[in-house]
Amino acid sequence: MKNKEDKNLFPLTLLRPKEDLICGAVSVSKKQRAENRKVSYPWDLISNLKEDMEEDFKCIDIGIKGKIDKAAVLINKKNIHIGKDTEIGPCAVLDASKGPIYIGDKTIVHPHALLRGPLYIGKECRISGEIVHSVIMDYTNKGHYGFIGHSYICSWVNLGAGTTNSNLKNNYDSVKVQVDGKMVDSGQTFLGCFIGDHTKTAIGTMIYTGCVIGVCANLFGEPYYKKFIPSFAWGIKGKQTLEQAIKTAKTAMARRNVEFIRKDEELFTKAFELI
Repeated sequence: MKNKEDKNLFPLTLLRPKEDLICGAVSVSKKQRAENRKVSYPWDLISNLKEDMEEDFKCIDIGIKGKIDKAAVLINKKNIHIGKDTEIGPCAVLDASKGPIYIGDKTIVHPHALLRGPLYIGKECRISGEIVHSVIMDYTNKGHYGFIGHSYICSWVNLGAGTTNSNLKNNYDSVKVQVDGKMVDSGQTFLGCFIGDHTKTAIGTMIYTGCVIGVCANLFGEPYYKKFIPSFAWGIKGKQTLEQAIKTAKTAMARRNVEFIRKDEELFTKAFELI
């Protein structure tokens, strides 16, 4: 991480520059050039998601380009983008009545999924369950039941069956998030979690409001994860080695015919040195 602002965006910028984050339906770099959009904290990418996507849909090529099962339901179809070679399964519901939905190329949306906009899902993801008002980056799997809301999930994440996050506190207070070692009031009533690249969750994992989970964490053996999980975590108390993390990443990426290259190893090494 290069500066204070990058630290404020942990863990989203740990394995990528800030400019490559998704802001609406495009990258931060494109948004800044077009609108001088300022992103200082992770929730800035969630709280304005509807407005960001609505602006982006006016100037990018959108449309239904994938395969839609005849039993799938698309609400407010003009506000939905489905990429090339993407598949929407039977009885899946894509509801764009409260905000646009963008689904990238070669993603599979399983039967009975419920997707409510505003929502961005990248390319080659596997999607099921209920997802609302979130960003899910490329190559991430949420292939089973469970709820994800008002969250930002990076690439190569795998969410085990039943993984669910809370996006609203029981007392309706604004959600606090750990930022650079301090608890910061986001000012948001609805806010879920932020999950770094290559993190995995076990079946039945429950994630509290405002939880921050680093990169390459492997979560198991604990049903509830509260406010902060460091990178390379192994369960609730352990820590996996750099070699273990790289081996898992190579295996996951090979399943999508993506090579783990030298640059990836350098980024993993730098991230490991920070913990």
